[in-house]
Amino acid sequence: LKDLVRKKLHTLNHRYLVLIDLSYDSDASREFEIETISLFTDELNYQGLHLGGTRRPDGIFFKDTNGVIVDTKAYSEGYNLPIPQADEMIRYIEENKNRGTLNPNFWWEHFDNRINSFSFLFVSSEFRGHFRENIQYIKDRTNYNGGVISAKNLLLFAEKVHSGELNYTDSFDKLRCNDEIIIA
Repeated sequence: LKDLVRKKLHTLNHRYLVLIDLSYDSDASREFEIETISLFTDELNYQGLHLGGTRRPDGIFFKDTNGVIVDTKAYSEGYNLPIPQADEMIRYIEENKNRGTLNPNFWWEHFDNRINSFSFLFVSSEFRGHFRENIQYIKDRTNYNGGVISAKNLLLFAEKVHSGELNYTDSFDKLRCNDEIIIA
């Protein structure tokens, strides 16, 4: 898989191919979180940061008026986005919307004040099962659009953004598809 992706990366730093390995290694969850957010912030020049830890998403990234709440899931057999994880994302979205005192770590304060369009993103090795229904469940409960993306497709997405083939505005639109994001 890495060899196939490597052939399609012409401008993106190949060090990020490690995301494929990390996405399949449940013992490398934290490193997967860190490297995923690094791809967005260090390589693609979105603003954002790795958060992780208790009661906060794995990370966020944003540019201009668009922001994304990110949750990474390293699973060797693929990820089906079970209801408990969908509910956890709903909680993050509600905390971001309400910006109250229910969560004492105030993770949402890291978003720029100009952001008025938010979405969610799950990143994993691959997706299986009823993930589409649970993406729709999140959308129905929060009115936030979002999606899921495999590490392979994330790298292909990043190549398109990095090369300029996909501009920042269109990149956010692609991430709000309420489905699996596939990059040809």
